[in-house]
Amino acid sequence: MADLTIHRGSHQIGGCCTEITSGGERILIDFGANLPGADNSAQTKDREMVQKVFGTRQDGAVLFTHYHGDHYGLFKKVPKGVPMYIGPLAKDILRILVPYIDRDEREKGLSIVEQMRPYEAGTWFSPVSGIQVCPLYVDHSALDAYMFCIQAAGKTILFTGDFRAHGIVGQRDRLKRVLDKYVPRTVDLLVTEGTMLSRGNEIGDTLTRSEQDLGEKAEELFQKHRYNFVLVSSANLDSIMEFYHHTPRGMHFVCDFYQARIMITAMRDMEAKGDFPEYQPSWKHPTVRVLGKPDYRWAQLREIGKTMKHPLYFKSISEEAPELERDGFVLLARKNARPKTYTSPFDALRDKFLDRDGQIIYSMWKGYLEGDHADQHLIDFVGGRPIEHLHTSGHAYVETIAQLIEMVDPKVIVPMHTERAEEFSSIPVFVPWADRVQVLKDGVPFSIDTLTVKAKEEPSR
Repeated sequence: MADLTIHRGSHQIGGCCTEITSGGERILIDFGANLPGADNSAQTKDREMVQKVFGTRQDGAVLFTHYHGDHYGLFKKVPKGVPMYIGPLAKDILRILVPYIDRDEREKGLSIVEQMRPYEAGTWFSPVSGIQVCPLYVDHSALDAYMFCIQAAGKTILFTGDFRAHGIVGQRDRLKRVLDKYVPRTVDLLVTEGTMLSRGNEIGDTLTRSEQDLGEKAEELFQKHRYNFVLVSSANLDSIMEFYHHTPRGMHFVCDFYQARIMITAMRDMEAKGDFPEYQPSWKHPTVRVLGKPDYRWAQLREIGKTMKHPLYFKSISEEAPELERDGFVLLARKNARPKTYTSPFDALRDKFLDRDGQIIYSMWKGYLEGDHADQHLIDFVGGRPIEHLHTSGHAYVETIAQLIEMVDPKVIVPMHTERAEEFSSIPVFVPWADRVQVLKDGVPFSIDTLTVKAKEEPSR
């Protein structure tokens, strides 16, 4: 007997966890936390999710698609002895992210990250007996994100995770090339994200069509103002590289040490792949200015930058440095999450320069500024000032999902990671496959053997 169960994510964005069982063995794809601010009102809270998945069974293996918190965020709650798998660069980035996130947490997660096992793109492996998995490297706003092609009970399942085709990695029809090379011609079950089903009206409003468009519009904005504060996720490397490469010559590109470590880690890995010049140092800015004084951590940062095929150099700079005022800058700004105990250099620079030919460029999901997922620390940084929205989605547009469906021709399509699952089959581009769409509910098993929903809801195992 083989089943697929979406424990959480059939009717919400984030907080995902999907189980595939075959012959008594199981894998779990992602074990994510609810989006910021959503846990209290969520149908299934994070603490309930842990009990739901591991309360009676502490076995299997967990495969993370990427390093966004709504996909890996409950990793500390995975029982000891249950192996966890993640992409190699994603693991390196978590080595930087997790200690930063955990700085005020009693329970630290770095030792758990170190135990995660890297998988290899395009290489089949068996995390548990009877289930084979091939990770497929895809475009997303998190680098080192993966789809999974899965063989279980004689069926082929394609699980998209979060993906898109309009970022740096998605150029030159990468998705088609990957699918043609690694995915069998017959896909029995497609489980696809559908984030943009409810956000399509944002394209052209608060969203640019692609990362390339974002970079071009960013340069236009930078040329209008001397002091540019860019609010962008420090782990959104595609957008960061666009801001970096489009910083006008003569201005300084500035970040802090935490952001510099993520940049150089990602750039080194992408250089090794040899396929993405957008991740190489800019000829206009071979030196990145890093806020703060050099300390013992700088040696490794500088060594990595100097030994790259295309060297990238780092130079420390103080927020009082006269060249910032003289030349202007593009600053990767960050909110201050500890205002009571920490004085942020970003706040100091904002207060000094923003009203003197400065601007805030907001490059995140607009939901963090309003509604249920509002982030008060971000709101405090903006302080009611006008902002320029300049962001592109990390998720596939409906046209991209339709192209995927056409390429793999699945027998059954299950949408998830969406608030509009019931509307999937009625969206015009999906109408040709409406009779293949199966909308699931959290916790209800779907038989992989027969490709049907079980007759009654069963408790999660």
